[in-house]
Amino acid sequence: MAASNYFLGLIMKLELFHVDTCLSDFWAGHSLPHVQIEVWPGMSMKNIKDALRDELRTGCVMGSDVNARLLNSTFVGAENEKRADQLTRAAYAAINRMRPINKGQRRFFTDLEPIDPEDDTTESVYAFFIFDEVSRG
Repeated sequence: MAASNYFLGLIMKLELFHVDTCLSDFWAGHSLPHVQIEVWPGMSMKNIKDALRDELRTGCVMGSDVNARLLNSTFVGAENEKRADQLTRAAYAAINRMRPINKGQRRFFTDLEPIDPEDDTTESVYAFFIFDEVSRG
């Protein structure tokens, strides 16, 4: 069934979930649309949201379902354009709604060891976030 037929007329809402923080080699992946951002000790919520928006803006969305393919494509075809626009708006809205679980928390990933720029064996740590569709109703 074509994506345009399946999604005809649906209004959607996406939620964004932080699902893991690890070295990229340890991320098993996911079928749902997801992004990864490099993290460092003491990141602010603004840093995190800016990095997520940048990944979305540049089409760096992974996953294997229809939504993931529409979010990471530069050309989706006329039949899927409305759905892709809807998905993109919903993804940005999900990023904008993101709040800390611990109210008032200002710094994140504080338990990570700082990266030493002089040490070429240090690996970057990434946080992985999944976009999941929630029913409206």
